[in-house]
Amino acid sequence: MARLRVNDQALRNFLSVLFGFALGGVNNLVILPWAFAGDLGEWGLVRIVMAWGTLIAPILLFGAPAAMNRYSGVMGRKQQIPQLIGTLIRPSIVLFAACIALPAFLFPDSVSKLLQLGEEQRSALQPIAILVAIIMAQLFLASFLSTKLKTSLSTFFQETVFKLGYAGLALSLGLGYLSKPHFLPAFIGLNFFVLLALIAQALANQFKVDLRGLKKSEHRKEIRHYGGALMIGSSAIIILNQLDIIMVGSLLGLDQVPVFTVAVFIATVTALPTRASIRLLTPLISRALDQHDADEIKRLTQLSHRTLLLGCGWVLTCLWVATPEIDQLIPSEFQGLSMVILALGSMKLIQGSSTGSSVLLSQSNHYQKVMVLNWGMLAVAIPLNLLFIPQSGLGLGVLGAALATLITVGLSTLAKQVIIWHIWKRFVPNVQTLMICGILLIPAVSLVHWTPSWHPVIALLVKSTVVTAWAAFGTIRFNLAPEGVQFILKKAPWLSRRN
Repeated sequence: MARLRVNDQALRNFLSVLFGFALGGVNNLVILPWAFAGDLGEWGLVRIVMAWGTLIAPILLFGAPAAMNRYSGVMGRKQQIPQLIGTLIRPSIVLFAACIALPAFLFPDSVSKLLQLGEEQRSALQPIAILVAIIMAQLFLASFLSTKLKTSLSTFFQETVFKLGYAGLALSLGLGYLSKPHFLPAFIGLNFFVLLALIAQALANQFKVDLRGLKKSEHRKEIRHYGGALMIGSSAIIILNQLDIIMVGSLLGLDQVPVFTVAVFIATVTALPTRASIRLLTPLISRALDQHDADEIKRLTQLSHRTLLLGCGWVLTCLWVATPEIDQLIPSEFQGLSMVILALGSMKLIQGSSTGSSVLLSQSNHYQKVMVLNWGMLAVAIPLNLLFIPQSGLGLGVLGAALATLITVGLSTLAKQVIIWHIWKRFVPNVQTLMICGILLIPAVSLVHWTPSWHPVIALLVKSTVVTAWAAFGTIRFNLAPEGVQFILKKAPWLSRRN
């Protein structure tokens, strides 16, 4: 791990994601509300379009990112990586052409009538098709780079550069340099710029494609079967990730989509550590599975669970205790979302702490179980949303959407642990899990009720500092993250000399 500079890459990824989130925060909480002032429905339409684009693209990849990590080891030993890439990319091209490009460009009116789209949504069909193609290419190249454990630069462009560009577009819109009809084409252009950067890095790392693919063999058959199963399984989880926004728009109206979007954005800060580590964790677990290294698999799943629970939990606690101050800093139409943020943040925390388990299942020979589990999640989420959100149900509104997702993810995570115990006789959560939760609950319960009469920014920083100091003390005192402490001491040796 040290040889591959995994810790350094994880730190760089975290900083890129962190800076990207900071830019996204300014954009979602300040610039976009100002730019779309008095027309939240228009912002909601843009958000829905983005949701559909990010929903469709990963499905059409036909499981290629996961398959690339799973089979890069055996195909690399056979010197057949270009053929592997060709085998993986061909189904994606066919699916995109048949399901997206041809209908959007040749039969837009028929598609609009079939989906019952309004005039504004109908005009976005072709831009969505272009955006889907760009996102598919980005995800494919990023997965190739992850197999090389080259993640820092791609993360920087996809997170920091993209968010910086997005904020610039929103600012241009608000200042009148960019009109609303040109916002979506400019957004697509920004995505294309990021794609060019990924292409350049992939070519620098010997990215080659042999479109003839692998010859007819057991490996090709297995890869196709794996990709198909992953597409079916991942499509369910991708739909679930966008379901709440889509259902809020359908059941509550487009004007509530930006409200829910702001809550989602704030809560998604909880996933910073997960997003920084997932591109490294996937190839590392894939390599351990390829080498049949049971000890390394156990170490990685336990390490990822403990560190991500601690990291994501620390971020969520800082967010939760500062929700009174956050309310004072955001526009009035987005205030009063503290319980929504807590529910969504808890969902991100559960997802993050189980990342290692999810990767293990999806990269192992038991990936079919993931497919069944993911569609089971969707079968639970849809009726829960219909029960919780509308006035005809419990009438919880946007909070109902957050609770439905939290319950669904919680049940799914529990089911994954049962499956892992059944297969590997290993239960990832342990006593340290309870200790981490206990350490974080103390400031979460006490500081949220402390509302000093200071400027909200100062109060937010003070609360976050107290939480951070307490979490660091508990982590060191109970030796909950020895790897992290060693890495910090390596980067700052003066700390060890001081102690």
